[in-house]
Amino acid sequence: MGIPLDWGRSKWEMFSWILAKVNAKLAGWKERLLSKSGKEILLKSVIQTLPQYAMSIFKLLLSLCRLIKRKISALWWSNNNGKSRIHWRNWTDLKLSKDSGGMRFRDLVNLNKAMLGKQAWHLFQQPTTIWSQLFKGLYFKNSYFQSAQLGYRPSWGW
Repeated sequence: MGIPLDWGRSKWEMFSWILAKVNAKLAGWKERLLSKSGKEILLKSVIQTLPQYAMSIFKLLLSLCRLIKRKISALWWSNNNGKSRIHWRNWTDLKLSKDSGGMRFRDLVNLNKAMLGKQAWHLFQQPTTIWSQLFKGLYFKNSYFQSAQLGYRPSWGW
């Protein structure tokens, strides 16, 4: 699924592969050949979906999400020469729906929270599944999910 098996001691080292993939995808496309609608499709369907699987398992670093947002914004506002232009709209405006005057770009921090919340909901709603029982055995043996405390050495996934 793209998640490295070799985890370092630093969270930044662990998640640097996401930024490397984003940079590789952006470097592979020549923005001077893309129209505004082409950039929109590239950003929404490729760049913003790259970290989604990792987001469903881990809470990504805020600095990583902000850096990806900056790269998205730079490509969106770049001109045909690849040079950055003035950002005519604030990022909060670009996240709005198209009916509200935005471009409906995703907020990666909120998306990460929502995806982790979905996993928590599955743990709470389906306590008899193998996945839920595995997590219960590893992280909250003697309590319920709602009252589980942070353990001695929790994993980054927990």
